[in-house]
Amino acid sequence: MTDSEWEALAKAYRATRYVIRPQAFTGGHEWVLRVDAPHPELDEALTALGHGEWAFLTAWNPGSRPCSPAENDRAQQRLRLELAEGGWEALEAVGVAEDASWSEDSLFVPGLPREEAERLGRAHGQVAVLVGRVGGPAELLFCEDTRTKR
Repeated sequence: MTDSEWEALAKAYRATRYVIRPQAFTGGHEWVLRVDAPHPELDEALTALGHGEWAFLTAWNPGSRPCSPAENDRAQQRLRLELAEGGWEALEAVGVAEDASWSEDSLFVPGLPREEAERLGRAHGQVAVLVGRVGGPAELLFCEDTRTKR
């Protein structure tokens, strides 16, 4: 990946809307997370559940290369299974491009430590995952430096 391709990809990740779909955890509302932004409503919900951190993950399109819907569905099911086997509750979520030109089914995982989120991201071929801690901003965590894969 060239430096310009890397920069374009990083810019796209930073512009993505990371959406936790409406469910009991969100009070029935859609919550939109953004890189480098605080999310006080999320912090309050996490604190009430005794969690101090979280992660937003997907197994779709490893290496940011498009895969077929069937491949993405299988990969996402493997990620769900791995989270469930680890005792983690995964909530429905979706990553959406700023211009809505693409989206990826995703999972929001309350309490998942950043080290585990990074490990899962790498294991599922992801370039980056979104992580956060109560009281801090959402952070784009790169799982590996794809610039070295030219």
